[in-house]
Amino acid sequence: MKAPLVICALVLALLPGLIDGQNAPPTPLAQTAPASTPEPVERQIRKTVTFITMHCLRGIIPMRAQGTGFFVGMPDSRLPGAGSAFVYLVTNRHVAMCWDDQSNPMPVQSVNIRMNLKDGSSKDFTSIGNVPWILPNDDSVDLALLPLAPDSNVYDYRMVPDSILVTEDVIKKESISEGVKLIFSGFFYQVPGLKQMEPILREGIVAMLPDEDLQTTTGKNGKVYLGEVHAFHGNSGSPAFVDIGGFRGNVIKGGTDYRLLGVVSGGYGEGEQNTLVLETPLASKPANSGIAMIVPASALKALLDDPRVVALRDAEVARQAQSSKK
Repeated sequence: MKAPLVICALVLALLPGLIDGQNAPPTPLAQTAPASTPEPVERQIRKTVTFITMHCLRGIIPMRAQGTGFFVGMPDSRLPGAGSAFVYLVTNRHVAMCWDDQSNPMPVQSVNIRMNLKDGSSKDFTSIGNVPWILPNDDSVDLALLPLAPDSNVYDYRMVPDSILVTEDVIKKESISEGVKLIFSGFFYQVPGLKQMEPILREGIVAMLPDEDLQTTTGKNGKVYLGEVHAFHGNSGSPAFVDIGGFRGNVIKGGTDYRLLGVVSGGYGEGEQNTLVLETPLASKPANSGIAMIVPASALKALLDDPRVVALRDAEVARQAQSSKK
């Protein structure tokens, strides 16, 4: 029996054809690729990504903002079928709200999501008007969440399982610190791909895990990480992973073990007199310092566990239970 993917009915109405609730969930991103799976983990990471294009209005002037999204899965034993999961599309708040270069939300005319198909091509899906993104109550957190589960038999993508999110507890347990290898995958607007969506992969290191709050890309003070990795236009919403293989404290781990550190939200541009100016990749200037801001995975975990999101899952479980009685 194929396990169903679970979605919000409102999203189904907004994005017809993208969702199929009767198909098995995509295979989660492997922490280490099994011998029987020739696909490198780095390629799997690229497959978690989708491209998002927002068509908005700045006054009466049409504007286009482009960013990145990726899929996260939350397995739920209450759902029928082994491995059934609730699946979500994750991006930044400033992408979902179509902020201009002054961090003001613009009216959304349409939202376009581009995904690769298993036949080697890609497909664009367009929703007219605003999409019902779920935003954190803490407005310092630059995240947005949307229940969205594409058919894994048709679309060539993977989801990041919530079990590999790097929470504060994981940072302490795995001795994750500055200098750890960091990679992210996202939209490269110069070469987006013609036949297929082509995410770029960039590598760097964790530059800082600040103990104190910093000004975030929403303009509020909050918890963020810094990575020495160049983020540019279109990288907003990219998933950022750390490799916790190798030496971790007094333990040596063989191979690679990628975990989701967080979500790229912006970076620091070099302003006049060598000052650093925080900005989103949507509004970034040519003089980029190479330091990216990353929303911690702990904030994403908190949003996935938000009562509003939990209520949607509970309602879907109840709906399926009711349907099975008929």
